[in-house]
Amino acid sequence: MSTPAAPGRVLGGRYRLDALLARGGMASVWTAQDSLLARRVAVKTLHPELAVDDSLRVRFRNEAIAVASLAHPDIVATYDTGEDDGVAYFVMELVDGPNLRVLLDERGQLEVGEAVRVARGVAAALDHAHRNGIVHRDIKPANVLVPPHGPVKVTDFGIAKAEGSGDLTRSGTVVGTARYLAPEQVQAAPVDARTDVYAVGLLLFEMLAGHSPFQGGTDMEAALARLTVAPPPLRALRPDVPPALEAITTRCLALSPENRFPDAHTLLVALDELSEDDSDGDGGPVLTGAATRAPSAPAPKAPATRAAPPRRPPPRRSGASSWPWALVGVLILAVGAIGGFLVVEAARDGGSGPSQATGVSPQVVGVADFDPEGDKTEHPETTDKAVDGDPATAWTTERYDSSAFGGLKSGVGLRLDLAQPADVSRVEIDTEEGGWSAEVYVADTAADNLTGWGSPAGSVEDAAASAAIELDGTESGSAVLLWFTRLPTSGRVAVDEVRVG
Repeated sequence: MSTPAAPGRVLGGRYRLDALLARGGMASVWTAQDSLLARRVAVKTLHPELAVDDSLRVRFRNEAIAVASLAHPDIVATYDTGEDDGVAYFVMELVDGPNLRVLLDERGQLEVGEAVRVARGVAAALDHAHRNGIVHRDIKPANVLVPPHGPVKVTDFGIAKAEGSGDLTRSGTVVGTARYLAPEQVQAAPVDARTDVYAVGLLLFEMLAGHSPFQGGTDMEAALARLTVAPPPLRALRPDVPPALEAITTRCLALSPENRFPDAHTLLVALDELSEDDSDGDGGPVLTGAATRAPSAPAPKAPATRAAPPRRPPPRRSGASSWPWALVGVLILAVGAIGGFLVVEAARDGGSGPSQATGVSPQVVGVADFDPEGDKTEHPETTDKAVDGDPATAWTTERYDSSAFGGLKSGVGLRLDLAQPADVSRVEIDTEEGGWSAEVYVADTAADNLTGWGSPAGSVEDAAASAAIELDGTESGSAVLLWFTRLPTSGRVAVDEVRVG
C-alpha cells in the first residue's frame, strides 16, 4: 500500500499539497502549489487503499484523460496526471468560489435571473461534453462551482460515460447520486445525453423552489418517487417564475427521455432565448415561450447509446408507510471523487435471517435520524449531509443543556441503510468538535428502538473530532446505527461525514 498523500508532500516533483479541500469515497481533493508554473492548482488523489487495484488506477487515469479532452470555459480544466510512489493523481484548475450546494444551503432559493445563469452555464458545459460523446451522469449542486466572478464551472466527471467505451468507474457499481438520478438511472436502464438534461431540470427546480421536486424520508425514497409521482407545478411554489421557464423545467423533468430536450444543445438554445428581449431594462432575463420552440441550430451528435423508456414499476402496496424497496431490482448510485456512497442493489423487504460473513463491502444507500426516546425526529432534513462527501456540510443533533442530553434521553443516532447484507468492520466519523462518545450497532434489519438493534459491536469514548470505531469483529447486516451516548460540551454534535468500511 502506498504512502497516503499529506500536506507538504510534493507529487511529480512540482505539485506541493497544501490543504485538504474535500474527501470522498474514492479520492481526495487538495489545494496545491505548482512550483514549475508558480500557480495555485487543485490536485485529486486516489485513496491509497484503492490504488492497489490496477483497474481502479486505470479508470482514475481515464477520468483525467476524458476531462482533459473537454476544453470549455464552463468545465474545470485538467492540466496533468501521473503517479508518484503509488499515489495516483491528476491536476486541475483551482476555482475560487463556492459550489451550488453551499449557495442553496445558505440562501434556500436563488433569484430567477441567477438560476437561469447557473443553468445556462451547466447546459453549455454539457453541450460541449455531449458534442464530444461524453455524458456526465452525476450533475448535482456539489458538482457545480459558482465563483463570484467569471463563468459557472462543472466539475467531477468521475463517473462520466464516454461513447464507445466502458464506464470510467468500477463496472456495475456507479451510475449517479441518489437525489439527482434520472428515472432511467433508478431503473438501471441505459443512459444518454437526456439523462444529464433531467439533472439540469432538478437543479433548476431546486434553485427556484428551494427544495427538490421529489420528497422522501431517505434519498432512496426520493429517487423512487420520481417513477410514480409528477413534480409539483413550479409556479405554484414560486409565482414569480415566468411560464416559459416553468415549461423548460417541466420538459427537462419528463419521466420518459423521449419527452425531454434531446440533449444539452437544445436546452441551451431554449435558455438563451429566454434572455433575447430585455425590454424592461433591468439587465435580467425576460422569459418568453422559448421552451417549446424548435432549436435555432441543428442539434449536435449525441452519444450513440439511447436510453430505453423507463419500465413501469409495480403498484405501491396498500397501507405501506414508506416506499417499498421491492420497486427496484437494481438501484445504482454514484461515488465520484467527492461522492459519498455507492449502491448496487436495493435493500429487500423484511429480515434476512442470522448474520453471516458475506464478503461484500458495505455500500450506503440511505441515511435517517434515530431518536426513539425523544420526539422521534432529530433534524431529518439534513441527514443526507452526513454522507454527501462534502465536509463543508453536516447533520447536527439538536442542542441540549448538557453533554448527557439534558437528562432527557440516553442518546440519539444516525441510521445508515446498506444496499445489501455486507461485512462491516469499522465506522469513520468526522465531526466539528471532539469530546463525544458513541456506539455502533449492525443488524440484519433496522429496528425502531435501541433494544431491537441488539448489543453494540463497537464504541468510542471522548473521541476526537475525527475518529474511527473499530468493531470487535466483522459484523454482517443491512443496517448500521451510529448511536451517540454523550455530546461535546457544546451540547450538540455536528457530523460532517460518516464512512462505513
